[in-house]
Amino acid sequence: MTKYKTIAIILLAAGTMTLSAGAKVFWARPAARGHAVLETTPDWKTVYTSSVRINDGQGNLTIIGCNEPLGAVMTKLRQAYASCETLEAFRQNETMGWARMREGDAIVTLLAMAPNLALAPNAPEQTVLFVLTQTQGDFDKSRLPPAAPRLSDPAPYPGSRVQTYLTSEESQLQLELYAAAAMPEVVQQYYENALLGQAWTRLDPAGASAGLALYQKGPALCALLVLPAGNGAESTITVLHKRLKME
Repeated sequence: MTKYKTIAIILLAAGTMTLSAGAKVFWARPAARGHAVLETTPDWKTVYTSSVRINDGQGNLTIIGCNEPLGAVMTKLRQAYASCETLEAFRQNETMGWARMREGDAIVTLLAMAPNLALAPNAPEQTVLFVLTQTQGDFDKSRLPPAAPRLSDPAPYPGSRVQTYLTSEESQLQLELYAAAAMPEVVQQYYENALLGQAWTRLDPAGASAGLALYQKGPALCALLVLPAGNGAESTITVLHKRLKME
């Protein structure tokens, strides 16, 4: 689940700044589809839905805002999906919970996050629920890493290995994950030098969020997340590009 958790964290960071102009956005519950719990719970509202491509597999991503604590959301999800075949059992920590199951012919990946616990501990508890739905064939294709990186601005960290590529034409969003045999501080400095040297402007104060940096150049947003891996001498790198709607 590490890949999907990292993707969700980056999507959440980008979504905090702006919702996509191309994707469909709802503030009222649409006609019922998928599992009933996603459509009928009164305090849950679909805020974003878009088709996505992960490596060579397609999928549909839905983001639901839940006006409930993480524990309550996870309890309802466990009950709702109890009759489905479990592929990855429900697990939960203080800030997120996740699971994967087979619902009919679809593979459903669930990731619930409680951003207020990390970003605003004194705010009312709310949960953001990510639901990725794929066919078995597309799920299998998504698990195979790309043959080569597809993002070039900035160029990948030298010697890094591309793990995942995600894109949504509707959202004008591209995301790529890499693994590198270098400490996070070294990787972060490489990307900062590369982006600033290519006329990107950093939006967030340095050190405001461990491992996460946001840059902008015209209508383009670049979010960079570098996290330690292995024994701390390796890094997981996530680079997201999103086109902003400039009015």
